[in-house]
Amino acid sequence: MQSEQQSAAAERLVRIESYLAADAQNKELLAEAIDLSLAAGALARAAEHAAAALACYPDDAFFQARQGHVLLAQQQWEAAAALFGALLERHADVNLAYNFAYAAQMLGRYAEVVAALAPFAAGATLRAPTAAVLLRAWHHLGEYDAALELIARQEADGAVDAGFYGVAGAIFFDADQIEDAARCSQAALADAKAPLEALVVGGSLALAKADGSAAASQLFEQALARNPAEGRAWSGLGLASLLRQDLATAQEQLEKAVQYLPGHIGSWHVLGWCKIFRQDLAGAEAVFRHALELDRNFGDSHGGLGVVQALLGQKAEAEGSIERALRLDPQSLSARYAQMVLAGDTSDPVRFRALAQRLLAGRPAPLGGTMADLLPPAKER
Repeated sequence: MQSEQQSAAAERLVRIESYLAADAQNKELLAEAIDLSLAAGALARAAEHAAAALACYPDDAFFQARQGHVLLAQQQWEAAAALFGALLERHADVNLAYNFAYAAQMLGRYAEVVAALAPFAAGATLRAPTAAVLLRAWHHLGEYDAALELIARQEADGAVDAGFYGVAGAIFFDADQIEDAARCSQAALADAKAPLEALVVGGSLALAKADGSAAASQLFEQALARNPAEGRAWSGLGLASLLRQDLATAQEQLEKAVQYLPGHIGSWHVLGWCKIFRQDLAGAEAVFRHALELDRNFGDSHGGLGVVQALLGQKAEAEGSIERALRLDPQSLSARYAQMVLAGDTSDPVRFRALAQRLLAGRPAPLGGTMADLLPPAKER
């Protein structure tokens, strides 16, 4: 169903096309026909008008850019990136850079995004959508210092919007600046069309609250309605289910998370613990061994494997994994858990619960909450 703006654009397009029938090479009419077609959502007609304009004026950069807008609307990212990249080589224009960067972002070519936009951001304020694209690229590349500097400058100059705050919140969250992450997330979520990043960060922050599981799940589900392949949302949703002790659902959601986010060790760790709680020790061992393949220098991966080995009665192997975990991270929670298993502190579930709470309380878990929250409640005897 068309919006009022789309209907108005479609009505005006009919008039412009009638004028073009009598004056087919009129530049102003051709440009307006392309723009009105895009505004009306008539992408096929937009492409026809762009082709007609370029047939008349093949070397006109203005119409080449208009064709690029059509390609972006059609989600032809490769073609759009090639077109705007060629234009950018001829004209150092921030709008051309933004259009190229937007297409490159959709292709996951984040280094190219930075190369195109960073020169325009040097000591300057960008339009909020342009800043958001550059921030997203820096976020993916782990360039937090540059990203935080641009966020501060954009906020100081008031060049912000919901999309900007969504990306800024994700950057603050991953930089462990939680207050700023919450502030940006709230600003983004206040918009009726809250960006995807804001939904994921908002859900992650909700998980950190004792009673935030339901609110978190709602935000993660909204994110997944937008993008079913959003691995961070599946990871957060799985953790929320784990907090509610719905282990079967949690495992399904966490398996989706690692499918779409295969390099995120935190999601693999939570999946491993979920399998431990479900007493699927073989499955848990496979998960932690995979985490070690991703990064052998992550202490909690060795510790998680140590927990599984301890539960299987493999004392020597468990001690070796615990030693490696503590050498890499003296505070490794999973290594401490494994030590409790070897010491027999899990034989009394009530006592174990108390020990585990003391060891794990306050330590952050992936995407919010604490590792203490992940422990299933002990049954009273």
